[in-house]
Amino acid sequence: MIKSLYLKIVLLFFAAVVIGIGGAIPVTIYLFKDQITQSIQQEYAVRNGLISDAFSSLAPNERDPFLKQLSEKQKISLWVYDRNGLRYAYGQTNKPNLTGEDIHRIQNGAEVVRRTSVLPLPTSLHMGFPLQTADEQLALVIHPEGTNNSQLFMILGVLIVIAIVIANTKFILFTSVVVKPLKALTAATRKIAKGDYNIQLQTKNKDELGVLSEQFQQMAHEMSQVEKMRQEFVSNVSHELQTPLASISGFVSILQRGGLDEAEQQRCLNIIRHESMRLSRLSENMLRLATMDSNHLPFHPSLVRLDSQLRRIVVAAEPQWAPKRLNIHLELPKTAIHADEDLLSQVWLNIFSNSIKFTPEGGDISIELQAENGEIGVILRDTGIGMTEEDRKRVFERFFMADKSRNREAEGSGLGLAIVKRVVELHGGRVEIDCAVGKGTAVTVFLPAM
Repeated sequence: MIKSLYLKIVLLFFAAVVIGIGGAIPVTIYLFKDQITQSIQQEYAVRNGLISDAFSSLAPNERDPFLKQLSEKQKISLWVYDRNGLRYAYGQTNKPNLTGEDIHRIQNGAEVVRRTSVLPLPTSLHMGFPLQTADEQLALVIHPEGTNNSQLFMILGVLIVIAIVIANTKFILFTSVVVKPLKALTAATRKIAKGDYNIQLQTKNKDELGVLSEQFQQMAHEMSQVEKMRQEFVSNVSHELQTPLASISGFVSILQRGGLDEAEQQRCLNIIRHESMRLSRLSENMLRLATMDSNHLPFHPSLVRLDSQLRRIVVAAEPQWAPKRLNIHLELPKTAIHADEDLLSQVWLNIFSNSIKFTPEGGDISIELQAENGEIGVILRDTGIGMTEEDRKRVFERFFMADKSRNREAEGSGLGLAIVKRVVELHGGRVEIDCAVGKGTAVTVFLPAM
């Protein structure tokens, strides 16, 4: 299988040329074979008549110089046979391409023409004519040593024209191998422009067009996935925004109607403040993800004491885990890495907040630091509600939340782990999750060691 489109086109071109020349030769022979043979035969028949008239009138001692001069002047080879065999021979060719039977037939009055080449060239003919003298019947054989240039140029011209026509026709047919996938790609681009990403292209060829078709089809598939994600994103954003906005609007209406005591007014204001903060966090996270996706996120790596940073996160989150009487276990040996400290704080804060959120009262959360195989592993393990395998596979999707009830008390937007994954990848690391329903969750973040 030829994997280079350039090589394929070159080979197709040479194949077309070979076929063109191979087809032009028999066509040219068919067109000119009899025409040239008859023309030359008639020309030398006339010469034979002139030779016969002159030869018969010459004295025997004058015939030899006459034939020699005629051969040199006319650029022809001459042989004269009598009943005993060859009598005279002049010219460049030592022996004519005629059999003894042919010579005998000529001496008996027949004319014989023999071709020594498939090409219709004058130099390929040997013509035999009867030569009558007063004493005996001789056989004259004439073989042209030169070629009529006008006839030769005409043959070559026709040969070239026919070869070009055949070669171009074949090359046009052969180029369908290249044009067909290009037309398919053009049709596919029109479908994509109309929003139809369901395309099927022939990708069996391994040349550049085959690779292009395969990549184009892969691109269409990815664009289809992006479009699906975009629609889901719009739907999820609308859903996430609608509920707090509806709550704010409802409680504002209650306040506007009046008639509430101070405690009820305070409760309504607290709910409005709570929902406003949720909208603020949602917009902040969406903006952060958009900045990451656009590759314009400021990234300033520096030397970070990872163990100290994790301890600060635990202390800062004490108002969340202390009321639930959670047991926090830390195994944080002294560890330093190169990272963006602010971005990395978002990773630990989001993961730790999830552990607090989904771990029941009196549960355990542990944070460990491990170093092996050139990587630093940060393991955050809890004894919370866990999640199913299906949820684990989708947990990094934006706006996806494993709690199907969408419990508003959890105050989640489904963007936290999406931000975690993006920040970790920005640092050249990866995130793995191990979980089971009712048995807790372990989130491991791997980062490159120094």
